[in-house]
Amino acid sequence: MLSGIRHYTSVTLAYLKLSILTVFEYPANMIGWLISNPLQFIVGFATIQFVVKEFGDIAGWNYGQLAFLYGLAIISHALSMIFFVQGWFMGYSVIEGDFDRYLLRPMSVLYQFCFTQFNLIGITDLIPGLCVFIYGCVQVGFVFNLRNILALLAILVGATFIRGGVYIAIGSSSFWSKSIVDFGGYTQELFDKTTMYPLSMYPESVQFILTFIIPIGWVSFYPAAELMGISTDAFMPGAAPLISLGAGALVFAVASVVFYAGLKKYESAGN
Repeated sequence: MLSGIRHYTSVTLAYLKLSILTVFEYPANMIGWLISNPLQFIVGFATIQFVVKEFGDIAGWNYGQLAFLYGLAIISHALSMIFFVQGWFMGYSVIEGDFDRYLLRPMSVLYQFCFTQFNLIGITDLIPGLCVFIYGCVQVGFVFNLRNILALLAILVGATFIRGGVYIAIGSSSFWSKSIVDFGGYTQELFDKTTMYPLSMYPESVQFILTFIIPIGWVSFYPAAELMGISTDAFMPGAAPLISLGAGALVFAVASVVFYAGLKKYESAGN
């Protein structure tokens, strides 16, 4: 088992090195993303500021609390872009026969699909996320002690796997549809509308679905509420980080089952 872990670790580091070299090969591309990506999140954040200023708090959350929530959501979004954005474009891999190569190698197919290339463009999302989150921390008086740091790490790992699991589960439909579909827009819209704003602003039926059926509420809303001491209907003192982590593991496990079920329907690139 240890030898297997060492092997996968060495392969992951090799792929990471190749991804970094690829970025440096086309620096203008990265510069373009460094300008455009942060700009869209800054505009979104400014829109929230305008709404709060003109109409008051959103579902009882003030501007500082919304900044904390918004920043936390963007950070997990950035991490999912780095590790799991391939799920958006799985249809291309299915149609173009990329899985032929994965199936011939003596390694997990899902691992290869996720980690043969790191999307370091996601770092351009991480920068504005950290800036907004730090601003929110200052506004709400969040303390970076050991307990809170560990809670944040658990939340971000769980949130990243929830997002990644959803990307892979939805993308796996390409194994059955045999079509090229870009799911990026759909999943982006879904997560933008449900992780960057208080879940309590939605009807109770929607809150129930996004808490217990598709646990998107555990990406940012419930963890942020607990870290700031805001009471919610599903509030369980001290449990939100662990629930987020557990939800991430569960969603990704389900996505893995869907992925491998779809892989059985894979028919190569044909002729």
